[in-house]
Amino acid sequence: MIGFVLPDSLADGGEPVPSPVSTSRRLAFGTFEADLHSGELRKGGVRLRLQAQPFQLLVMLLERPGELVTREEICQKLWSTDTFVDFDRSLGTAINKIREVLEDSATEPRFVETLPRRGYRFIAPVVPVVEPSEDKSPPPPLGLTTDKKEENRNPFSRGLIWISACVVLVAFALLAWYSLRPHPIESIAVLPLASLSTDPSQQFLAYGVTDELTTNLAQINSLRVSSHTSSTACSGTQKPASQMARCLGVQSLVEGSVVKSGDRVRLTVQLIDAASDRHLWAHTYEIQASNILTAQGELAGEIAQSISAVVTPKERDQLSRPHPMKPEVADLYFRGSYALTNQHAVEARDLFNRATEVDPDSAEAWAGLADALHTMAVFGDRQAFPLAKDAANRALAIDPSQAQALMVLGVVSNADWNPTESEKYFRQAIAARPSYARAHALFGVVLAHRTKFDEGIQQIELARRLDPISVETNAFAWHVYFCARKYDEAIGVIRAAREADPTFGPARWRLYVSLEQKGEYQKALDTADPGDPGVAGLRAALASGGERGYWQQKLNNIPPNERTGVHAATCYMHLGRREEALKALEESYQRRGQDVSLWLPIREEFDPLRSDPRFQRMLEGMGIPFDSGFPHRGG
Repeated sequence: MIGFVLPDSLADGGEPVPSPVSTSRRLAFGTFEADLHSGELRKGGVRLRLQAQPFQLLVMLLERPGELVTREEICQKLWSTDTFVDFDRSLGTAINKIREVLEDSATEPRFVETLPRRGYRFIAPVVPVVEPSEDKSPPPPLGLTTDKKEENRNPFSRGLIWISACVVLVAFALLAWYSLRPHPIESIAVLPLASLSTDPSQQFLAYGVTDELTTNLAQINSLRVSSHTSSTACSGTQKPASQMARCLGVQSLVEGSVVKSGDRVRLTVQLIDAASDRHLWAHTYEIQASNILTAQGELAGEIAQSISAVVTPKERDQLSRPHPMKPEVADLYFRGSYALTNQHAVEARDLFNRATEVDPDSAEAWAGLADALHTMAVFGDRQAFPLAKDAANRALAIDPSQAQALMVLGVVSNADWNPTESEKYFRQAIAARPSYARAHALFGVVLAHRTKFDEGIQQIELARRLDPISVETNAFAWHVYFCARKYDEAIGVIRAAREADPTFGPARWRLYVSLEQKGEYQKALDTADPGDPGVAGLRAALASGGERGYWQQKLNNIPPNERTGVHAATCYMHLGRREEALKALEESYQRRGQDVSLWLPIREEFDPLRSDPRFQRMLEGMGIPFDSGFPHRGG
């Protein structure tokens, strides 16, 4: 179980401190206002993000403006006597969080002044916000008026007025009921949990806990859960909750903080309704570090319960299943996950390898290793595919529902030219984790390259809703739209990926080939790498020989002894050299070349070859029906 649960209250622990301004539930200072009842800080009416513990410290200071609040008082109020954290470090972190959100300075403070070795003082004026009082005096009795017009008004007119007034009151009552009634929450995002430690290594803990909580919520089929990568990208600045929710396309947000000391972890989380900016639920947990993964499953279940999400018995069992993990393994696992997310596959492989050596029974560590190896294989190290398959099977032997391992086997089976098995694994991965954006995206890519365009587009669009601002997901979407010959859509998504990350290397080639496929050769050349020595020759060939000159020059750029595979075959087809194109494809097919696996089934240039038995044999060898229907050329 998670352990001792502390309600998120501003009055927990210690005796109340006398306060000259505590009679109001709202305190104003400068352009800010603190709501002591809801635990919210606002600036100009806009809610600001401030974790529970720094907010409690801010309230202590606000309740005694101009007075010294000693370190001892703060410790007694906010940290129990048997606290397991480094008090000095945690207090410094909380003060820094307050100064950051108030845009205050330690050297030239406008709000919080430090009294070295003694404590802190709030130096700005604090004004209690007067709550609007209700006028309790009864209205004058109806009919007691000396207005002659009223006396002369006939009963029918007075009746119409009463009916109109009643209709208006009923309308207002219905509107208020609709606005205040609880609306079902069907989508959620976990914002990056803040690390309350100044130790840089604990940033990986905060990252890992955020990722695991997202992963566990994603197992609930009735919830649409935004991906960790998009949530991180969207929460980089102090945006209002409603703006972040619109960015991510969700109705609610989870935010909080985490701090670790020794073998103990304190986790504070709160759930926010994005539409109203209200806190729906908040708790603080103290957890044994070895139970960190188990806690995330139980926490996901509590969040789902708080928003009345439908959780099936199978999902409930999955969330409550124990996942003990040694603290050393958890540290390696979180570091490996962070490296893999940032496309450092080799570093991730090494970290996951170490984790499996420390604990060979960790399904999560084996699955992470499988994912790192499969990523290395996709980026050129083809020898890593068998290793990825072995690691994924090790994970599934421990946990048959491990979604990451199932997804990896879906990719590996596709690389082995076994599309039936590939689809089976992808569908199992998505069933185990319905909001797994990466599994949906990769499945969409596999389907599209296997000529199943409609379902491929359906999968990638679902992935983009779950992961709306991810460079990787947009890069995957390019594959799907290019395969389906929707070239304008392909250009749109790859440009979006490039704008989000100008350093994303594959974007240039994908944009080039999309424009080239549309016959817009000059535009394609304008996007090429200026340092590419072949570009000048292509420009000259296009100018002098048109389209045929362009493709002849592309073929000339390939050394004669290397004219095999899809690239050479494409050039041959544009030049009308069909037999040479088939020979180039067959040579790569015999080597099980990745280029043939990806592009032979879908390239538009090869349409004239589809009736040829040799081409059909290659498709059948890859498990693809040769009578697959192809869309018309996209706009």
